[in-house]
Amino acid sequence: MIMRAVAMLKNLFIVMVLLSFSYGSNLAKGADLTQDDLDNISKIENFLNSITTLKSNFLQTASTGERSGGVLFLDRPGKMRVQYDEPSPILLVSDGSYVIYVEKNLEQISHFPIAQTPLRVLIEKDVDLQAWYKIKDIKRGPGTLRLTLIMKDDLSLGSVQLLFSDRPMQLRQWTIRDQQGIEVRVSLMDMQRGARFDPKLFEVDPNLFSSSNKEN
Repeated sequence: MIMRAVAMLKNLFIVMVLLSFSYGSNLAKGADLTQDDLDNISKIENFLNSITTLKSNFLQTASTGERSGGVLFLDRPGKMRVQYDEPSPILLVSDGSYVIYVEKNLEQISHFPIAQTPLRVLIEKDVDLQAWYKIKDIKRGPGTLRLTLIMKDDLSLGSVQLLFSDRPMQLRQWTIRDQQGIEVRVSLMDMQRGARFDPKLFEVDPNLFSSSNKEN
């Protein structure tokens, strides 16, 4: 079971924060949106929907102290690969239907429906932020736009925060926070858009670990 793996490895716990929100019994309150807020949300949606392919180095930090880096490949809609640098045993792949978690040390493969993960906002077609999320907060800073979202259908107390630079708009960072206050921050660097990727980047062989493969 995936929760046993979480107990075994800290880095697996961090990935679980990335992949799923913690559920709470109370409905999180959304922000009162002004027309300027709505205009900014529309601008963000248009930007996200304009992305076809993107490649970026990334630095991932957690409030628990873990740090790791790697390369992100995005081929919208539906496809993503988060390839961590060695010695991390973790690989995340979205194949268009699921975000697939691979833990090489445990020989573990797990599947999460895209719509049930915070990564949905980066992967799915026709991003509609107000339909998918409650808007918790939207703030403008010098040359930046910061948007905090809460999962709507699941009434979650976890959140995902997106940080954009402005003029031109670029996604710079996202931060995922769970109900216990654990934060995972992913900062993007050296972004390239418009490249072509090998489709195999977004596939995971179900027999990767042969007879020892464990799948949830």
